[in-house]
Amino acid sequence: MTNRNGNTLISAALATLTLLGSMPAGADSKLKSGRQVYRSLCVQCHGPGPIDAPKLGDRKAWAPLIAEGQAVVTAHGWVGVREMPPRGGGHDLSLEEFGRAVAHMARASGAAWSEPDSDATLMAAIRTEVQARIAELEAKARNVADGGRTGEAVYRSVCTHCHEAGVAGAPRFGNRKDWKPLIDEGQHVITAHGWVGLRAMPPRGGHPELSLEEFARAVSFMAGAAGADWIDPTGDSALMARIREEEAERRTELAED
Repeated sequence: MTNRNGNTLISAALATLTLLGSMPAGADSKLKSGRQVYRSLCVQCHGPGPIDAPKLGDRKAWAPLIAEGQAVVTAHGWVGVREMPPRGGGHDLSLEEFGRAVAHMARASGAAWSEPDSDATLMAAIRTEVQARIAELEAKARNVADGGRTGEAVYRSVCTHCHEAGVAGAPRFGNRKDWKPLIDEGQHVITAHGWVGLRAMPPRGGHPELSLEEFARAVSFMAGAAGADWIDPTGDSALMARIREEEAERRTELAED
């Protein structure tokens, strides 16, 4: 449920990794380098191509990120922000590897950021910011009131951008083969994981104005078009409670490294 546009500044936190510098003393050489992360993951959106995301070495796009500071940018990208999914969609990454990628990109755009795993104080600051960011997102998730939009209305205005054509591997609308493994996982799991951010899908599909109820209706609508017998979860308080419980567990899981 992504809508990729020019607002993906934090998405650049995995984008501009191609310039490979030497590893500072004290860094773990067993970890993936920023260049490796870029080539295996980030190039899909931030390399050459039509997706409107900041590209390698774009100093103008990176300037506001660098101004935010290394701990903040690393932590927010790790948790997921705007149209960037948690860990950039690479859930096998460690926080140290992710942090290297961010630092490497920033250096390519003029920052003097070090490898975070060579600085225990910096890593501690990143982890503290991760927890603060999770708490902030959880509070925001509870504060957005249900706008009453139907699942179909949300799909047409938000989700169609990626799910119509299967952008970045999104399950295509009405495609039973794409949706079957998701349907098998269960309504509360897929709804909660999509809400928090899943693979290439950013939190709330990249739309912070959505309520959990509206998002859940959209997921149910799309699954139904692919053969599921899922109900409107907002009419079932027990199902909504399961979605919220799964959401909290998923945020905790993503915060761990």
